[in-house]
Amino acid sequence: MRKELLNFIAYAKKKGYADPNSIWKKTKGGGKTLTIKKGDFSYLDTYFGSQIDGGQERILYNGKVIWVMSYRGGVCKGKEKLGGEAFVFLKKCISKIPKNFPARGPKKFKQGKWLYENKWVGNIENFVGEEDIYFDGEKICFRNYLGGLVKNKK
Repeated sequence: MRKELLNFIAYAKKKGYADPNSIWKKTKGGGKTLTIKKGDFSYLDTYFGSQIDGGQERILYNGKVIWVMSYRGGVCKGKEKLGGEAFVFLKKCISKIPKNFPARGPKKFKQGKWLYENKWVGNIENFVGEEDIYFDGEKICFRNYLGGLVKNKK
């Protein structure tokens, strides 16, 4: 089951936030939600905010939540003019997710003057991490995240 979960998380991330054509639906309270389904798995990503946002991703298997990831981050104060470009770059980074840890992007990705760094502790079953985006050496965006498996009563 672990391999199927890793594969589905990677699939959902690439079809979700990393896909510029993904379709987000407005939710109550000013948020947006994206849903992706494949076989017995479903993925839901709900977030609130834009320059600074917070949200949660959930994986369901046969209708029960089995994995979650919460996140918060956005554009650093004074760097709002680069926010749009930074989020486009972030989508590229998320599309290059590591197969063994598909929670966010790779440990490091560089393109031109843009640099993405991602540090985490743990594995897909229990983790905490942070990612940062830099432009020409200056920090533009930040994000903290944590998550892992959910255990339900039998």
